[in-house]
Amino acid sequence: MKPCWSPVWGALLLLGLLCPSSTAAQEGGATRTDAARTARNGVSRVASTSPCFEWQDSEQGRQRENKVIANLPEFARFWLTEDVVYLISPQERSTFLQMATDEERSQFIEQFWSRRAPDPTSLENSFKKAHYERIALADEKYGTQMPGWKTDRGRIYVTFGPPDSVESHRAGEKNDKAAEDGVETFPYPWEGWQYKHLEGIGENVEIGFVDQDGSGNYRLALSPEAKDASIITPPDNLVYSRSGKVTPESAQPFELCKGPAPTPLVQFKDLEAMVVSRIVRDQVRFSHRIEFAKATNATTLARILVYLSSEQLSSPSNDQNPSTGYEVFGRISKPSGWVVETFEHKISLDGRRNSAQHQPDCQFNVAIAAGTYQLAIVVKNIVTRETGTLHTEIEVPSHKEIDRKK
Repeated sequence: MKPCWSPVWGALLLLGLLCPSSTAAQEGGATRTDAARTARNGVSRVASTSPCFEWQDSEQGRQRENKVIANLPEFARFWLTEDVVYLISPQERSTFLQMATDEERSQFIEQFWSRRAPDPTSLENSFKKAHYERIALADEKYGTQMPGWKTDRGRIYVTFGPPDSVESHRAGEKNDKAAEDGVETFPYPWEGWQYKHLEGIGENVEIGFVDQDGSGNYRLALSPEAKDASIITPPDNLVYSRSGKVTPESAQPFELCKGPAPTPLVQFKDLEAMVVSRIVRDQVRFSHRIEFAKATNATTLARILVYLSSEQLSSPSNDQNPSTGYEVFGRISKPSGWVVETFEHKISLDGRRNSAQHQPDCQFNVAIAAGTYQLAIVVKNIVTRETGTLHTEIEVPSHKEIDRKK
């Protein structure tokens, strides 16, 4: 059969993916830069405590940890064991399990994503957005009897993104490389993923998956060398920096900041003021649509699509100034007024008028818990400064509710 495991791959993939409960973080703990930033925002810092389970590698330690997890509130338990199971570091996991209140846990979750944001001052956390989009897509593509993100292919996809190329073979199909592999036909359905480059892991990495029982659940196809390798807990100091490189961070202990994460900067403050004041305008006509995709038991992926009206696109002001555009600002909040998500985008009309299909003019993907929320959207013509507003209530379905509708 076709080789499916590179030496450098085996050293890290076995560590990080076959031990999901303690997998290495894709982003490290708070760096010195993060510490300085939080200090500037007036947020105090406290070093994390030592691992909360002194016998982590023992049966007694595992039982104690499982008991603590079982006693967590539902949102916290699902977030820890599903949403970030492939991301969270052992230090972060230990700290989270020692949180005493829901407020502390919520602040921890905010900081968790803020530490991983490529630009913490931006409203859009591209790391978090990509993570949940991968979970939702993995569930759609690889789900069988279990959620797609839990399968071996799902784990790889969520962790590293889509492969650069995929090679698939049916059972009994002739192996073109029989001479070098020693196998003339594929005994089981087989799939090989090729990555040209994985930062910190290697070049031309290939991972093989095989469906031995015909269930459609492809499992990692390990080489004999990989099967004999010890599967151990990854070192606590193996992390991914924001640049994507694997770096030792043992000299920089994980730190937890007391209080909420630093607030990202809003660009369109005049539009934000309209949302806060609940001002109503209909000078700019637009419509919206929301699609929901299941991610985990704790989180639903909401895709908010915004469409400018054809009347708006062909307005005289746009014809007179072909370089005009629109600013879009949106906010999701709980009925209590607590802001959950804020997003903004600038729409350029260049080439938009001649579009054959009516595609959304902008899209916002929001990872959010099931429940009732208030959605506000403001759209402004940059040239005329005319605006349009939307204030509506949305009901975000749970994982089970989305399944029932299928």
